[in-house]
Amino acid sequence: MIKLNMASCSLVCQLVLVFLSLGMASSYFNDDAYSNTGSIEGMESDVMLDEIAALDEISDDNLSEEVDDDMTNFDENDVQGLAEDPMVVRDIAQSVKRQILTEAKRLVSSCKNPKVDARNRKQERLIALRKYYQAFVHGGKSFISDANWLKNRKSEKCSACLLNELCKRTRIQGLLNIDAKLPAKERNRICRRKLVREAMDVFAVNEIKIQCNPNAPFRTINGTCNNLRNPSFGAASTTFNRLLPADYGDGISTLRQAVNGQELPNARDVSRFAHGSNADRTNPNSTILTHLVMNFAQFTDHDFTLAEAQGVNCEPPTKNPECINIEIPKDDAIFRDREVDFIELEREAPSESDSFCKLVPREHTNTLTAYIDASNVYGSTQEVADSLRAPNGLLKVMEHPDGAKFMDLLPARTETLETFCPSLDPNRPCFVAGDSRSNENQGLSSVHTVFVRHHNRIAKFFRKRTKWGPERIYQETRRIIAAQLQVITYKEFLPLFLSKKTITKFGLGLLKGTRFFNDYDETVNAQMTAGFSVAAFRFGHTLIQEWFRRFNQRSFQHKDKSEFRPIPVLDFENPQYLYEICQGGVDAILRGLIKDAAGKADGRFSSSVQENLRRGEGDLSDLISINIQRGRERGVSGYTKYRNLPLCGLPKVKSFEDLVRKANFDRKDVANLRKIYKNVHDIDFFVAGMLEPRPSDGGVLGPTFQCVVAEQFRRLRVGDRFWHENAPNATLNTDRTAFNAAMLREIRNTTFAKILCDNADDIPFISRKVLEQSNKRVACSALPTVSLEPWV
Repeated sequence: MIKLNMASCSLVCQLVLVFLSLGMASSYFNDDAYSNTGSIEGMESDVMLDEIAALDEISDDNLSEEVDDDMTNFDENDVQGLAEDPMVVRDIAQSVKRQILTEAKRLVSSCKNPKVDARNRKQERLIALRKYYQAFVHGGKSFISDANWLKNRKSEKCSACLLNELCKRTRIQGLLNIDAKLPAKERNRICRRKLVREAMDVFAVNEIKIQCNPNAPFRTINGTCNNLRNPSFGAASTTFNRLLPADYGDGISTLRQAVNGQELPNARDVSRFAHGSNADRTNPNSTILTHLVMNFAQFTDHDFTLAEAQGVNCEPPTKNPECINIEIPKDDAIFRDREVDFIELEREAPSESDSFCKLVPREHTNTLTAYIDASNVYGSTQEVADSLRAPNGLLKVMEHPDGAKFMDLLPARTETLETFCPSLDPNRPCFVAGDSRSNENQGLSSVHTVFVRHHNRIAKFFRKRTKWGPERIYQETRRIIAAQLQVITYKEFLPLFLSKKTITKFGLGLLKGTRFFNDYDETVNAQMTAGFSVAAFRFGHTLIQEWFRRFNQRSFQHKDKSEFRPIPVLDFENPQYLYEICQGGVDAILRGLIKDAAGKADGRFSSSVQENLRRGEGDLSDLISINIQRGRERGVSGYTKYRNLPLCGLPKVKSFEDLVRKANFDRKDVANLRKIYKNVHDIDFFVAGMLEPRPSDGGVLGPTFQCVVAEQFRRLRVGDRFWHENAPNATLNTDRTAFNAAMLREIRNTTFAKILCDNADDIPFISRKVLEQSNKRVACSALPTVSLEPWV
């Protein structure tokens, strides 16, 4: 493991940095100020540590000794000489600063050895790995190690203790000018917020020491060295960024609270009353989007975001603070009548601290690369990438069980690849791909299948037409696939959700012809932001329908009636449908996705995910409740803070009435929100973002979600040295990574429709824009072709 190479800085030294920030105006969207990358596992090695095997080699006693030794290295005398630090904020008197630091020095000894129960940690992790819904999403590779988990938990508890002890002192509150007439609990809460609010703006982090080859023409598989100035920017196993500072109840790690300091309303109550129950399956259809949009959004999401899990056994009853189970309300007959009392949910793993007991909030690790680099096809670690490769630059596939007359399927699960999925038929196994979630639903599996076939089709062309070796074939093909995904995303996908005004404002329009993009910015960190990953980009959940309908070629072209049985969406993680040639196989699923409408982007949800989400045997849950609770545990601020960002430039919302007058919310939705939330600033970002009406100037998302989504995709473009449009520039080291003008012209001919045509058994006719509803079909031969001749 590679750790941050920070200059030696004790706890009190770090505390100084916190106090230095008091009174400073925060940057309203500068994620790079928050780019504390934590640590990266496996960057020095091609193979990541196998955490499951490591469990047998780590004892709880050893864990405790390792962490305790780290703690006892703290030197409280390091405070000497820091009083005159040149970064001191001028409006905080030196005498005030000294008094706070003196108090912190006195209190730290009582907090620096917190108790964390790790006795059952190994057993819990093993149980978690056996639990279907955890193992399915994370496999064995995206769970935090036991040693890091224990260290991080102790560090957080120490930080929370120190912060609370400081803020209980009326003298400290007085130094921070907190009104003594307020109730004690309120004074403490304000104090905690003041002390940590700006801390991450001023934390100086030395870049991880990674050796990069500035002349390398291809991306690394784990995303390192994309940015040569900051090689960990956007890399796998680095921390998520933030548009807004973390918003935790205790300032460090507990779930976000209401503005009055109380708990926020029950997440299941919010789901059913703010969004309405869909038990009668009346989710309206979109008039614009095809059902394929939902699966492409999911496929895209799985290219750049998957938080590290910690493997906690949260089966009720439990008092584990890392369990955030959602209690089913007593009057919720939908779940109670089926004897469901809790939705089991564990917190995401805290990112590794670069030093012990620092007063900054919990952050989380993204186990994937942040870039649009087709890591959902190839993986985000060398181990996964190697396991998916076949000889001669190809990717592994499985020959179709019904013979070579049908195109290949994804490779079958094997024990070494550790993909979890309980197939109902042992002769029809689950699949593996670059992302561990490729089996989640049949539509997603079909999209994965198309892009693996697409890789092999291109690679076979290069084998035939060039003298390249296997590595060159693999890397050139991977480079093309990533570029084509970028084109589809920005040319076909984003314009459906973002208005032309938003696309122009954030610079998301692709160039044409042979023009190059000259705005690569090596100061930009493309890493996902928390608000984007756990709220704004989860808008796809409203697009889910109850069925994946399947069509044969005749009915796909001419009739509205399907001749194949539809697949119930609630039959999650069942791969057998892709094998069913008599029911059309992969082609029939793709035809259905192209022909059927998605759900309307309106804050209403399919019963399959709101009332019937089954994550394994005996489990029943609500995806909307989970989204709401996940935002709270990740410290994502409420809706109004995002709405009111200067970045977004929207009329500010400060009251429930403003939701109607300034944000154009439906009065019925606002009435429901008033019944649930006591204060408009309590409303969860996901909830109001989904209910926010679409603007009159276009895009199916509300303006706040448009803003957050557009900002993220702006950073994915300008912060990617391997972006397909980048101009060759020796100063920025893009001279060897850039396509030449002829290649770029061909890449710009990419259409999702043509890729589907080329990699299906029998789809000779198709709509030109497969993500938009259309009754018109054209011959696949009429679509523009990407010629590979400029590469040979």
